This record gives sequence, C-alpha cells and structure tokens, in this order.
Amino acid sequence: MPEPGNQPEAAKVNPEGQDAPAQDAVVDDAAQSAAQAPAASTETPAAPDASAAPEAPSADAPAAPAAPAPGEPIKLGGADAPGAPGAPGAPAAPAAPAAPAASAGDAAPAAPSAPSAPGAPSAPAAPSAPGAPGAPSAPSAPAAPGAPGAPAAPAAGAPGAPSAPGAPAAPGAPGAPAAGAPGASAAAAPGAPGAPAAGAPAAGAPGAPAAGAPGVPGAPATAGAAAAGAGAAAAATATKAKPAAKKEKKKEPIMIGEKSLGEWGKLAGIGLGIAVVLAAVVVFISKWIYGLDSVQSWMEDYPGEYHLPDFVEDGFPAWARWTHFLNFFFLFLIIQSGLRVRRQAKPPAVWQPKKGGKKISIHLWLHTSLDLLWMLNGLIFVVLLFASGHWARIVPTSWDVFPNALSAILQYTSLNWPAENGWVNYNSLQQLMYFAVVFIAAPLSIISGLRQSEWWPKEAKTLNKIYPAPVARAIHYPTMLFFVLFVIAHVFLVFATGMKKNLDHMFAGNPDGGWGGFFWFVAAIFLSIAALFAARPLVIAPIAKLFGQVSAR
Repeated sequence: MPEPGNQPEAAKVNPEGQDAPAQDAVVDDAAQSAAQAPAASTETPAAPDASAAPEAPSADAPAAPAAPAPGEPIKLGGADAPGAPGAPGAPAAPAAPAAPAASAGDAAPAAPSAPSAPGAPSAPAAPSAPGAPGAPSAPSAPAAPGAPGAPAAPAAGAPGAPSAPGAPAAPGAPGAPAAGAPGASAAAAPGAPGAPAAGAPAAGAPGAPAAGAPGVPGAPATAGAAAAGAGAAAAATATKAKPAAKKEKKKEPIMIGEKSLGEWGKLAGIGLGIAVVLAAVVVFISKWIYGLDSVQSWMEDYPGEYHLPDFVEDGFPAWARWTHFLNFFFLFLIIQSGLRVRRQAKPPAVWQPKKGGKKISIHLWLHTSLDLLWMLNGLIFVVLLFASGHWARIVPTSWDVFPNALSAILQYTSLNWPAENGWVNYNSLQQLMYFAVVFIAAPLSIISGLRQSEWWPKEAKTLNKIYPAPVARAIHYPTMLFFVLFVIAHVFLVFATGMKKNLDHMFAGNPDGGWGGFFWFVAAIFLSIAALFAARPLVIAPIAKLFGQVSAR
C-alpha cells in the first residue's frame, strides 16, 4: 500500500472502446476513512473511523469513473447511475493514490491540493468519490463533456479543492458560495484531516494545480478572504491618503530700525491713545485760559500776527509754487529711500563710480542722488527768496513774532483758530515754523547726511574727531522725524483752515479760491505716489548706469 501523501501515477483508460471524454479524479491519500456517496434520496453513514462529514452528491453533474487502486484491474463504467452509494458497511481503508481518468488527449498528472482545516463546514462533495481497495466502486455515469482547455475556478469557500473541468457547481455550504468561472464551476469538497481533496487540473494546462489556500479552523474560508480583501482595501486607501500639508515657512517680520513693523504699530497705537488723552486735557485747559478777561485783553494787543514790511508783495510767484511742489516731491522720496537704506540687509544691486571707488548699494545711491536734487531745489528757492523780497514772509522782522506766536498757539489749542489769509501774510507761528524748516532743519539734515556719505574725507582725523559719525547719526534720524511731523501738521492745517482757498493760492496762484488749485494738488499727489512705486532697482538701474557701473555685488 502506498504511503499517504504520495503523488498518484497517471493512467489512460478508454472504457468499452468508446470515445467518451473522461474526467480526472484524485483520491485522498491520507484519509483514515472515506465517505460513501449516498443515493439521491438517502444518506449512507460514514465508516466508524471516518473524520470527514458525509459528502452530498451533485444532483446535476455526473460522476467521473473512479480510479482503481494499484494492483487491481481497471473497472469499466457500467450503466449510468449517478450518485450510487458505495458498499454499505465496508470499512474505509486508507485511500490509495488515484490515477486520473484518461482524457481525450494526453494524460495530465493530478495536482496536490492543500489539506482542509478540521471543523470547517461541510460542502457538497467532489463529483466522484473513490472507493477503498477491495470494495466495489459504485458505477458511475459517463462524464459530461467539458470545455477542453478552459481552466476551472477554485471554490472560494472550500480551501484546497481544485475544480473539476466541465462540472457544474453544486450548491455550497451556507456562507461559502463558490466563485464562478467562465464555462465551468467547481463544487467545494472539504476532506478529512490530512486527506487531499479530489480534483484534477484542467485539460490544456497539464501540471498546473488549481489555487487553494488552507482554511481557518472553525470558520468559513470566505471570512479569511473577506478579511484579506478588507485589509487590501484599507492599504489601498492608506496609500491614496491625502499628502501631508506642506509646512509653511514662517515669514520674517519687516524690520524698521531695531523693531519690527508690528512692534512699531503697537507703539504707534499706544502713542495715539496717549496723544488723544493729552489733546483732550490741553483743549480743556486752553479753553479755560482763553476765557479769562486778562487773556482777552492781552490777545487784542497780540492777535497772532504782525504787519510785514511794505516791500513784500502779496501772493505767490511761479518760482515759489514750483519749488514748493518739488520740495515736497523730493522730500517724499528721500524719506522712503532713507528708510530702505536703514533696514536693508543685502542690497539687490550696487553702484560704483566710472573712475572706480567704493561700491555702495543702489538704494543709497538713490537716496544720495535725491538729496543732491533736493539741495539744488532748496538753493534755488533761497536765492530767489532773498532776490525778490519774499524772504520777509518767513524770516521774522520784529520781536513781536514771539508773543504773537504764543497767542496763535492758544487760539489753536482752544479751537478758536486765528483768521487765515496766506495770500497776504502768515501768522507768527507759521512764520517761525517755516523759518525753522528752511534755515534749521534742512541744514542739519544736509550736514548729518554728508558726514555719513562716501564723500566725507575718511582720512581727516581731526575733522572726524570734531564731528564723529555717531553724532551725525544721532542728528539725522530725528531730523527726518521732524520733517514727517511737519508735513502731517502742515497738510492738516491747509485742509482744516480752508482747503479750496489755500490750495488755489499755492498751486494755481489765484486769490479767488477756485477749484483749479485742488486739481493741481491731486495731480501732484498722484505723480509723487507713482514715483514712489517706480523707485525700484529695475527702474533705477538704467538711470544709475548713466553715472557709474551697476552690478549684482
């Protein structure tokens, strides 16, 4: 008797000389007992030592002829009796290796299948059940012709049961439906522990065993397949998960001096709140002082202005109006370029004189060039101012300027503003402020800027000791702040004391107070803002190349 687990030999059978296609069958080689095939309406109990459940015959699929054990004559199939029971009471002996039935062409060796798990739910048996050696086999019906060459699909719920070619699928056990395949289905046939399930490879693919997987004890095989499918779906979903959000780079704060723009904003907000509170206190105190009788009597003597000398003409000549506009235009760009120089870390480009020399950043070149134009405009203004006699409008000619300036301050702070008539005369406070801007603040900004420029003689030790660079820096920046505050206060008073009249005086040169000056003012503001946005390296570089060399470093 062959040892269990050995592979069966192939044999060719042609029963009764007929040309009927036969089906391959594999006999369990390790089973201790084989279940007998019951009749269509009865069940045959298994041998006492059989561990497998009784196999249910396929009602529709005829069984393939059984393969005899080695040494026995080959039994030919007799009359068709599908599902005939085996010999009752015959003890089940270990199954001998089965020889597959002869196919129409070459014989294909049977493929071993994986053993099924004990305790798995019983499914319909394979189309044929071999008998034990020495026991008469049940006559089997001739096999139905199958589709040659069509591979059989393994049953999903019967692990290790290869499909029988051409045999229709028998009803499976509950919860274990058989997987369909085009043209053929396999019936699930769980065997006894250690016994390979019966089956044969499909014709046309010799030696290719049907796929089988070991079952899970006590559970249908479909549960493992479903779990595997769920795991694969989860893995696929995980791979398709949305990519991690890109880590946003922290933006560097805009620095102005030693503080960021946000810090300056907080300080400005705090300062504005304090200024509002102080302004309210000043207005309250000023109104109380302004209401005193002695103060009213004093203000009659010093109304806020004094009469100008007779040689001063009324109005604003064209040179005064144009230099006034250019002064504002250049000052606007100087402040902007100066702040860029102050906070720049790495300049986008550098400028060098044509004859060679020290390289400076292109922003510093723009700042210095604007300073030169501003100084040239101021020089023209001062020359024409003294040549025309209009200097008396901004240069005090009487000591009465100081009490009148104090009277003007009291009128402003008590919200009883002095009469405005800039076409003829400025009040004393305005005269002192204009004098300070032209003859004090402007020279301070020039000499402090010159000390920090590349034109200052670095080898003049005595001069550098008298006027060191830190002193120049301590003067230059506060002077710039003074100009900013002056421009804000000046524009505010122009609008608050009669916008249309004041703008018509200075921009259009008319005493009537029409709208012409307003439109000139709007055009001047638009031009200044456009120049501010155009003051970039892309626009500056071609102009700077006319006076030197521009490079990246």
